[in-house]
Amino acid sequence: MRSWVGSASVACLLLACGPKPEAAAPQPKVIETASVEPVAEAPDLSPVARPAELVVMGRIARPRLLAETLARWSSMPVKVEDMIPSEARKLSRAVLWEAPVEMLVALDAFGEGKVPPPLYIGSIGLKSLDEALSVAESMQMPTRKLAPGIFRVGDFPDASCAIAVSLGAAPARLICGNGTKDVDALLPYATRGLPSEPQTGADFELTLDAKPIQDHYGQDVTALRLFAGVAQQRIALDSPQFDRALQDAIYGGADEIINLFNDLERIRLEARLDTTRNVLTGSSELRLKGNSSWLAGTFGAMKPATIPAILPRLPPEATLAAYNTTLPAERYAALGRIAGELAAGLLEHQKLPEGTRKRAKHVFDAWFANMPESFGFVVSPSPNDPLGYQRADTIVTRLSEPAPRALGLYDDLFSLVRDPAVKHWAKTKLTLDEKLWPKVTKKPFKLAGFKAPATLFEVTVDMKALSTSNDSIIKSFKKMFPGATDKQRGLLSIIVQPDGEFTYVMTGDDTKEMARVMAEHRKSEPGATLAKPARTDKIIAAGFFTLGYLAHALERSAQEPKVGKAFAAAPNHAKSPVPFSTTVGPGSARFDFEVPAAVFGDTTAAIISAGPALKDAFDKR
Repeated sequence: MRSWVGSASVACLLLACGPKPEAAAPQPKVIETASVEPVAEAPDLSPVARPAELVVMGRIARPRLLAETLARWSSMPVKVEDMIPSEARKLSRAVLWEAPVEMLVALDAFGEGKVPPPLYIGSIGLKSLDEALSVAESMQMPTRKLAPGIFRVGDFPDASCAIAVSLGAAPARLICGNGTKDVDALLPYATRGLPSEPQTGADFELTLDAKPIQDHYGQDVTALRLFAGVAQQRIALDSPQFDRALQDAIYGGADEIINLFNDLERIRLEARLDTTRNVLTGSSELRLKGNSSWLAGTFGAMKPATIPAILPRLPPEATLAAYNTTLPAERYAALGRIAGELAAGLLEHQKLPEGTRKRAKHVFDAWFANMPESFGFVVSPSPNDPLGYQRADTIVTRLSEPAPRALGLYDDLFSLVRDPAVKHWAKTKLTLDEKLWPKVTKKPFKLAGFKAPATLFEVTVDMKALSTSNDSIIKSFKKMFPGATDKQRGLLSIIVQPDGEFTYVMTGDDTKEMARVMAEHRKSEPGATLAKPARTDKIIAAGFFTLGYLAHALERSAQEPKVGKAFAAAPNHAKSPVPFSTTVGPGSARFDFEVPAAVFGDTTAAIISAGPALKDAFDKR
């Protein structure tokens, strides 16, 4: 204003109000004006609602605390910055590791094709927008302003990234996705919606919401019944019994998928640090909003219960143990009927005699006829046994029912293996050499401490003859007998021991070891304690496992003895129990577990001690 007034005054004096001609014109007075800085446009920080197409949300609430706690438990006290690859450490200087790291997946409502690829992004908290831009500049990463407070950063062939101001714990966020479409669609919610929503308190969480999928693909899922009809026509054998059961199986399976799809509300995984007890607790939950599916009805029929105060003795050397409540066998009756009729119908189609068909059907009928309360445990071979990596675990299960059902089930099963008609069919239809057929023996067996004799079933396979057969058969049998070499006979032993109102079923490959484990189990002195349920007292199943159990399963399948020895030499000898439990409620099922800090330490020690052997074992697995 002052500049405009001064100029106007000068003009007025020159043109209209000037002095007499003989007088000299006065010099105009110079007036200094202040420069006006352009006002920066404020970024849009208005709240953004949750997108209707959002399917998955994942979050690590406290990245630094989670990473550094697990590293400390693993005997590697390093900072989170030290875990970043060297080429990305400059960028990590701008990261606010105390803020949540988040991930979003959404359906692409406007994508091309019947099922367009979903949109997904990852979101990392930053210390400030300016610091992030400065770091990007120092790394010679191109930046381009898209809007106030939003910058495209980098030029990547298979990804797109942006830096934007944000609400919540971090003043800015780095958003990266599969392409610019993903970032542009989800960045507003990632910076102005999700950060403002209340957190659950979990250190890690992953939630899948079924509603967007149901809204988009509900009509398509119902078309499964059409595919079911096509599948039935292709598999049918023109055998009335088989084809009826096949129809029940295929259409029943299709209906269950459709009903479960409509019933599903969400699936959730989470983990929490408990630094007071030095454990990582975790859970997974399946929640249903409807009850039209078989699964929903089965959840409703189950009755969670507390673990009995008195259980059979648990040997201290057990590497796995579990207690299960009684399950509603009536819910599984249809499964047993369909499986039995499929087996009988298939054998009828192959012209096998009626007695063989009835026996096959009876196996499935007996298997699903009752699902009693049970208690069981596993004893793995000693790490000091030089051949332990070749031996099977000894598994002991006590069923809360008399012996006839279990004994009849195994009797029928192994009678089928011994059946001459089945052998002839395998020889003619499968061109299987008779030497390759498993040999089954049945005989009484005496276990100390029981009045009634047990029944021993032994299955042996000639591995030397097997080594000359085709690869597919060798692979199938070696999965059953991974410890047997080409010069040995693969062996599986099953013992059924009546014990009044209870029945013991044992499996292993050494009857002397099985008898020893049973004697240890029957001792009167106190044994190990079944781990307390991870989260709730009322359960469907609860127990624990150890790293020793997992290590033996891995070393036996890969035939790599260094694996078990490495875990046995770890600070806690791979013996720390990992408790777990499952339970159900109205329209929900949940699995909980707790991983002690000692498990992380033992795992790290084993990896350091036998890294190459572990890699080879996983590769073979």
